[in-house]
Amino acid sequence: MKKILIFLLLLPSVVFTEELNIFCKGEETKYIEGDPSSKRATTKFIGIQVYREGMRLDGEWFDSKSDVTVDYSLERSYVNTENSISGIRNFSTNSLIEGQNIQTVKVDNVEINTITNEIYWLHKFSRLDITDPEANVIYAFRKDFKGNCK
Repeated sequence: MKKILIFLLLLPSVVFTEELNIFCKGEETKYIEGDPSSKRATTKFIGIQVYREGMRLDGEWFDSKSDVTVDYSLERSYVNTENSISGIRNFSTNSLIEGQNIQTVKVDNVEINTITNEIYWLHKFSRLDITDPEANVIYAFRKDFKGNCK
């Protein structure tokens, strides 16, 4: 019984033995697309936990699993090579609101160059009225983060 308890206590450290913690400092620029007056830039610190099967970046999980249902689509990609780490998340869903077909799309794209320690993270969020053949933008938000990691 004691051996089983010790094994269970040590299991998390065995599963995540290849964990790498990265801290990045950079400039984050946020704005509503099409509205240059909304642009705001700030210095930001983010933490990244890198695992063999994926990474957690500022609360977002990146791996290579996808999930497609009747209600939404979530496509993800994660690649960790000798020179870079990249992660992509594409989420989309449609809903009918007051007779309008509304599509919500969220895209995250992260590139980390492990040789230069540079990071680029693009986050886009948009809401479109796709009722008519020509989509009308209701809201489009973008966030760019560029920085260096340690």
